Amino acid sequence: MSLIKCPACQKKISDKGESCPNCAYSFNQTQDESDQLKIQNYRQYRNLMYRYKMLTFLSIAIAVIGTVPMLWAYAKAIDYGFNVSITNHWGIYLVIAGFIMYAIIRVVMLNVKRKYKMSK
Repeated sequence: MSLIKCPACQKKISDKGESCPNCAYSFNQTQDESDQLKIQNYRQYRNLMYRYKMLTFLSIAIAVIGTVPMLWAYAKAIDYGFNVSITNHWGIYLVIAGFIMYAIIRVVMLNVKRKYKMSK
């Protein structure tokens, strides 16, 4: 007796069972049922990737929202002849937060993509 991964829920189960105790996936399925399961897994993957892409757009928007007031303050200071330091502006925190969020989300997206391709 050995443990295998269930094609539907990816949990380890016994190879002797006729169905998965976690998700009730039956190993005696026809080709149509197997194709339906592949389509369902692809749809879940597609929806998850869509959500992550929207989060990347949000993180870029946060970075831009932080950049605009910094540039505005910089341009205003140049017009009036002041010395200005952009690193002391509050917008730098939004820029940093946006880029960190972007990097984290992209790493998570790569891991999801790798897991999906391995489960094919």
